[in-house]
Amino acid sequence: MIKLIGFKIFGHSLFENGTLFTLQTSGQITQKSKSRIIQFNNSLTLNRVIGIVGINATGKSTLMEIFDGLNQLYLLDRSIDQTPLNNRFRSRKDLITIDAYLATNANDSYVVKTTFKNTPIPDGIDNNDKEWQISDEKVYHRQNKSVPKKDLFKVPKSSKDKSALTEIYNRRALSKDQKRLLSKKDSIFRAVDNLGHISTVSSTVPLTNRNKVISFMDNTPKELLDYLDNSIDNLIYEKDDNGKTIGYTLKFKGSNDIIHATNFDELSHYLSSGTIKGITLFYEFLIALRRGATLMVDEIELHINRQIVRDFIGFFTNPKVNVNNATLVYSSHYVELTDDLKRGDEEYILTRKDQTRLIRLNDAHVRTELKHSEIFQNNTLNGTAPSYGTYMKLMNAVKSHNPKFALSSRKATPQKIQE
Repeated sequence: MIKLIGFKIFGHSLFENGTLFTLQTSGQITQKSKSRIIQFNNSLTLNRVIGIVGINATGKSTLMEIFDGLNQLYLLDRSIDQTPLNNRFRSRKDLITIDAYLATNANDSYVVKTTFKNTPIPDGIDNNDKEWQISDEKVYHRQNKSVPKKDLFKVPKSSKDKSALTEIYNRRALSKDQKRLLSKKDSIFRAVDNLGHISTVSSTVPLTNRNKVISFMDNTPKELLDYLDNSIDNLIYEKDDNGKTIGYTLKFKGSNDIIHATNFDELSHYLSSGTIKGITLFYEFLIALRRGATLMVDEIELHINRQIVRDFIGFFTNPKVNVNNATLVYSSHYVELTDDLKRGDEEYILTRKDQTRLIRLNDAHVRTELKHSEIFQNNTLNGTAPSYGTYMKLMNAVKSHNPKFALSSRKATPQKIQE
């Protein structure tokens, strides 16, 4: 199996240069926290759960979409414009460089250094019509039984560096015929053979603001319905011969009435938004757990009870349930969720001034007796809470738009009050 482990990014207008996001553990593994990590190969350990918190517009969704897009580009052989990268890449200099880290459970390590350039479209109406292309790219590889953690994805700085990976592909070294065969929107990593099974990445980011159901093959598991809303007897999906959902039937306990609907939106009159979100979220969790995938969930608490969220996250942290070593990456505005994270490397905190800084909690050097949520809410790292100054400006703006209604000293009539 090959899996995208993480990436480092340079040139993105939102993130500081060298921003690193990875599933790889960085803290000490103790006997107490051993069950929360995945031993992916001889040298590489991964987190089962990672939480991302930050105030609005710090880039939580962008971070997850870039991870998903890189997985599609390198491992699913998709072109840049077929991935989320096309919409999530922004650069003041129209140039972004990515160091992507990939590994197999057979002890292979890969680093793909890709330079993306935002280039004017030849047939575009004006110079503002641009598209992202790959202008430079190198692939490095090493196969080793055991490597120190610090050298796992080490790129050589010179030919004498024996502890680093070896360059196996260089885009600039391709012949003219090879360059013609390789689109400027495609990665050279697709030339790497024998990668084995690909660990997929699933993302709910496009559905964050849409409470859209993802249906099961025939019916929602009774155990799930009892957990989410025990008044529901069954929810069945009607399929055509091609397996496409063409209708739904819903029945409540204690009632002989069967509700038919051709569109799931019609059932929103009978089911709460929390139940709908719970069904969708559970489906995504179940698929990821079956496949051993990396699941990216944006604003995990949206539309749903917080205890249900905690219980669902527990599927991933429990090694007896998460037997295929799936990883959950979630973002949340409910920072108390992070108090459930037991390791400092399970939490990323985004802070922003001119650009977003990504801080792993175990690298933050904060007081260990503080809860994770307290570190965020107390603005310990600066930039995790709106500033008091901006809040006072907002309050003054509200005052200016809401002048005090002065009644006349004479007794007001009902008509005058209504006016």
